[in-house]
Amino acid sequence: MELNRLSFNPRKRGAYETFDLTVLLTKQHFLPLFSLYICLAVPVFILAGVLFGWSWSAFIVWFLKPLFERPILDYMSKVVFNQQATISSSLKSILKLQVGDIFINLTLYRLNPNRAFLAPVTQLERLEGGHKKMRKQVLFATSKPKQTLWMMFCVHFEFILMLGISAILFTLMPTSLSLEEPLYQILESPLWMEIAFNSVYVLSVALVAPLFVTGGFLAYLHRRIDLEGWDIELTFKNMRARLSNLLSSACLVFTCCLVTVPSKTMAEPIDKLIIKEQVSTLYAQDNVIEKKTTWVPNFDLEKNSSADGDYRWFANFFKSLGNFLSYFIWLLIVLLVLWLVYLLVKKRGFFLALELPKKQKNQPREHMIPSMFTDIKPQDIPEDLIAAARSAYQESNQRLALAYLLHYSLRWVQGTHQVELHRSMTETECKSAIDAKVTEQSKDVFTQLFSAWVKVAWGHQSLNFDFNVLIAQIEAMTSASKEQINEA
Repeated sequence: MELNRLSFNPRKRGAYETFDLTVLLTKQHFLPLFSLYICLAVPVFILAGVLFGWSWSAFIVWFLKPLFERPILDYMSKVVFNQQATISSSLKSILKLQVGDIFINLTLYRLNPNRAFLAPVTQLERLEGGHKKMRKQVLFATSKPKQTLWMMFCVHFEFILMLGISAILFTLMPTSLSLEEPLYQILESPLWMEIAFNSVYVLSVALVAPLFVTGGFLAYLHRRIDLEGWDIELTFKNMRARLSNLLSSACLVFTCCLVTVPSKTMAEPIDKLIIKEQVSTLYAQDNVIEKKTTWVPNFDLEKNSSADGDYRWFANFFKSLGNFLSYFIWLLIVLLVLWLVYLLVKKRGFFLALELPKKQKNQPREHMIPSMFTDIKPQDIPEDLIAAARSAYQESNQRLALAYLLHYSLRWVQGTHQVELHRSMTETECKSAIDAKVTEQSKDVFTQLFSAWVKVAWGHQSLNFDFNVLIAQIEAMTSASKEQINEA
């Protein structure tokens, strides 16, 4: 390890100074560090989303964070000492990791806040067994690196970034696309909403990961600086480089002085026994060492029974009482378990009463109109939507006329065919949900209705067919279903 090539001054720093240095180094190498994390997290996110679902894909990325952080540590361990580092070589460092180390970091130490601080012990020093345990004890011997505080900061930073990116995306979305319904119905939100939310989470994690790993690595380096005196060693190396010529001259002068020194020493030999007796005599004096006498109770009743009386019956009494209480507590536990089993077998109604109330079936659902069709306020919706559509068309307001027809048709299809619609659905999603429940004749009517809406509302074009014919088809479709219901 060449200390002369360190990219920062190896001096003693506190935890907060180390975190400041972390921010500076992360800013210098952010792009390759971010690329390392993205190259691993994005393929895993996409593959897990296709195989297991997009909610599970975000959880898998979170679970594998200790594995994704190792290439970042490899890259930083090289650039800190001004060595050449590439993204490809750092990615290959995953293959050098031990399977046991990966397993224990993904299970037992997954939530350990010192994960980034202790990762160099196994990845860079490659210590195993007792040596690794001793190294960890030495690192935590006299000071704490405040890694728990650092992890909490990074977790909150991820959350802030996720909220910020989501807010930017919300402001860039068109006003006709409402996100109110997906936010309140998370379990029934559309697929694109789920993918977008989890993608924002993965992006936030990838932005914070270089900061978290660099902070742990620099805390490890500064702990070694304190323990091994890197700053002192580097200072002496610099002094040797500056004073190399002067030292050679001084050595020559010192060698010449040694010639005049007599060959025999004039010091008297030291007798170790005499020194030992002098030290013992010194410690035996009363005024040298302060002594204090304290009374300590002796609980060995068997040795003192003859002098102070026989107290063994007292000890045996409490021993028997303790055994009786232990057996009594175990008896109560067994009786409690038997009572619960009895209630489970004989009185099942007791447990059934604790179940959550089930959702009532066949409960009338409120008609849900997607937000892109809500050109009409709820208080302005007329009772006769067909007549209102004819009147709006005669006034050359084709968009309002089609909105009335869409309100009428969507209400009808939800009430008759039990089609589930949400406020955030697009035209394509609405038509797909409707086509799965209605007949072929009704599919053609809805295809013409949605095509006309897209042409007028989004394309700002005029209709090229007879509007009254479309109204007649919608009336025929709804009246035919009503007749079938009456016959049934």
